[in-house]
Amino acid sequence: MNVSDFLVHIKSVYPSLTKREKKVAAYISENYNKIVFTSLNEFAKECGVGEATVFRFFKKLGFTGYHAFKVDMAEQLRHPERDDVQLETDHTYQNIIQMLDDTKRLTSVEKLKQVAQTIVNSQSIYLFGIGFSGLAAQGAQIRFMRLGYKTFVFSDPHAQLVSSHLMTADDMAIAFSITGDTIQTIDWLHTAKQSGATTLAITNHARSDITKIADMNIYTAGKEVAQEGSTLVTEMSQLYVIEQICHYLYEMDYERINKVKQKIAESID
Repeated sequence: MNVSDFLVHIKSVYPSLTKREKKVAAYISENYNKIVFTSLNEFAKECGVGEATVFRFFKKLGFTGYHAFKVDMAEQLRHPERDDVQLETDHTYQNIIQMLDDTKRLTSVEKLKQVAQTIVNSQSIYLFGIGFSGLAAQGAQIRFMRLGYKTFVFSDPHAQLVSSHLMTADDMAIAFSITGDTIQTIDWLHTAKQSGATTLAITNHARSDITKIADMNIYTAGKEVAQEGSTLVTEMSQLYVIEQICHYLYEMDYERINKVKQKIAESID
């Protein structure tokens, strides 16, 4: 296991660790390059735990003990593994990276801030989409709701149509469409606009029909949509845009969002 894999492994088991074991995990994540020069006793003191806790921690991660971990870590720091060959053959990984880079180039900070401000000023947000774009809409609903914004999404086409008629000038409609030519999504967004709502389209295609209707447009990127249709990789570009918008929502509406997060946390506890 190389250093990067080990740190990822720590993250994967972190929720199952005890409070003291989490101290060990946190220390390693920040100081992994110093551990090979530290004795067990010194390491335990640095973590603020007992040696028994250190032993249990490394057992959970598949080592026989602290010494075995140090030997493995020292070897990896001397001879780090190269992942270049694997990455060259991992087309899905490369597609995701390329797609996110392309989407980042297509989105401007000014437009993202404009969308975020519209969300802050809206009474309710309605999300529309079909297929993979429908999944992105559902993900966006959960994300916005956890920040305190009243957000609606309906999987039933009839319910989406009805909701588009019920919107007002105080609401915002966000439509997800990879192609930008999905007839139902276009119709729903058009009806929402006629109802007075501010409209946003999130799509891959700048000259598609949906961009002619929406008040605002954010463009995403994907890989080989024409050849293979929309994929989960392409959906990630839509979710990436939503996460960018959420970043600016935090900046603009921090106090409100923080209060909501506290309420949610208290109810979960």
